[in-house]
Amino acid sequence: MPSKNEGNQPAKRLPPLASWPTIKILAPPKGRFSPKTDEWCWTYCSQSVTGRYHGKEPTCRSVCIRKVFPHEVRNIVAFKTHRNLGPDGKARYPLPSEGQPANLPRWLGGKLPIEDEDEDAPWHKPPPEPIKHWDEGWYLWTSSSRYAIHEKLNSMRRDLPGQQKADQQTEFRREVWQEYQAHLEKGDQSADASKWWGPIVPLQPFPEFRSKSLLVPFPLESPLFWDRMSKVFAPTHKALDIFQEMIQSAEAREFAERIWHKAWTKDPFVLVSKTFSMWYKMLKDSDTSPDDDRKST
Repeated sequence: MPSKNEGNQPAKRLPPLASWPTIKILAPPKGRFSPKTDEWCWTYCSQSVTGRYHGKEPTCRSVCIRKVFPHEVRNIVAFKTHRNLGPDGKARYPLPSEGQPANLPRWLGGKLPIEDEDEDAPWHKPPPEPIKHWDEGWYLWTSSSRYAIHEKLNSMRRDLPGQQKADQQTEFRREVWQEYQAHLEKGDQSADASKWWGPIVPLQPFPEFRSKSLLVPFPLESPLFWDRMSKVFAPTHKALDIFQEMIQSAEAREFAERIWHKAWTKDPFVLVSKTFSMWYKMLKDSDTSPDDDRKST
C-alpha cells in the first residue's frame, strides 16, 4: 500500500505544449549512407532472326551517367577511410582502362601521336602517359559490348575501392589464362610448369571488351573537342548575331510595323484569292485529256 507521504506529493508539472502534437524533421544521412542516386544507366539490345540462327552476338548499346560525390575521393569528417592520397588531398583510384588517355580518341582527350624524330638522332623512349584517377564530378560511360554491360551492372554495387580491386582481379585472371595458354602451346615440361599439372585449369576470363567501351568526364576537358564544336556552330552563331542586329535596328522595327498594318488591309485577302484561283485553273487544265481537246476543236 502507498504511504501517506507518497499520496501527498504534488503532481509533476509538464513542460508547456507537452500535450500538443509534435512534428519531427528528419535529415537524410549524408556521405556513404546517403540515399541519393549516383548512377543512371540506359541499355538497349536487339537481335535479328539470322543472327539468332547463326549464334551471333546481339547488338547492344548502353549509356551510363555517374556522379562521384566528395566523400568518395576525399577524407571528410566521420568518413576518413581513404589511404592512398595525392598531393591535393584526394584519393588516387585509377580510372578503368577505357577511361585512360591511351585508349581514348584524340578529340576526346586521348594521347597525341608521337612526332617522328630525326633518323640520325638517338631513339628516346617516350615518357609513359599519366594515369587518370577518379575525381568528384560527372562521368559519361558508353559501350556496345554485352560483356562490358554485364560488368558495368556488377560494378554498380561496388564503391571505388571495390571497383579497383575487381579490376585487378580481372586483370590477374587474364594474365594467368594467357600464361596457361602459352604453356599449352609450348608443351613445357620443366619444373616451373609443374603448377599447371593436374585436372584443375584456371578459369577463362571474359573476352576483351574494354576496346568497345568509353569513359570520359562530363563536361569534357578536351580543347580539341571544343575547338571542333566551335567550328561546327560558328555559322549558327553568325546567323544569330545577324538576327539580333536586325531586331535591334530601327529598319527591322519599321518593317515589322509595315507588315502589321498591311495585314489589316484587303491586300492579303486579294493575294490569297488570286493564288487559289490560279491554282484551281491549273488543276482544271491538267485534268483535261488530249482527246477532249480534239473533240472540242
